[in-house]
Amino acid sequence: MDRFKINGSKLFDFYATNTTLQQVFSDIEADLKKSNQVVCQYIVNGRELGEMEEESYFSMTISEVDTLEYLSENINELIIDVIQGWVDAFPEMIQNTELIAGQIRFSGVQSVFSKIQVLIENYDYLISSIISIKNLLGDSAAAGLSGLCKAEDKTKAMLEEALLAVEKKDFVCLADIIEYELVSSLVEWEKLLIDLLRVLNGEKTVDNANGSREFKIIPSFTSRGRMAN
Repeated sequence: MDRFKINGSKLFDFYATNTTLQQVFSDIEADLKKSNQVVCQYIVNGRELGEMEEESYFSMTISEVDTLEYLSENINELIIDVIQGWVDAFPEMIQNTELIAGQIRFSGVQSVFSKIQVLIENYDYLISSIISIKNLLGDSAAAGLSGLCKAEDKTKAMLEEALLAVEKKDFVCLADIIEYELVSSLVEWEKLLIDLLRVLNGEKTVDNANGSREFKIIPSFTSRGRMAN
């Protein structure tokens, strides 16, 4: 990951004093896109901006900026980090999903209701990550994307079935969906993403024939929504 910093006074060399940060952010992202880079985070006047608070800075003019920093990363490397994070998480997710199904059968749904909510949130998070990855990869991994699309549709349908079972209080059906269908889908996702990771790492080896780097593993998807654009 690269880090860049510019003093606010330097921005006046490129912009009028009433230019907003929204315009500056947009220009930075457009410029980085040319070199296959993506912004991971902005830091304004020493404050690290989270995804939710970034928009509140859009209207700030450059006359109010003392320093502007941003972290950027190569898109392919970022995708690899995200996929590796999911691959590392799948064994634990599969184990937890199986445990939840068993607890529903033997202890009732109330004993694991909060865990079911977390489970569904994790699946939603997985799907949003996959959508973002597909948008970034575009046609560069077309063969792999068809498998991702099918798995995504299948998972969405299973989640709808699970939510319907909860609404109907059909907890036997819910346990079946979680134990058999959702666990099966996680195994499928794991295989798909491992295959895609191999492809991307292979491309990375070709791209960096004269050098090497170890890709860090990140615990969560931290691109601040950029990947979805």
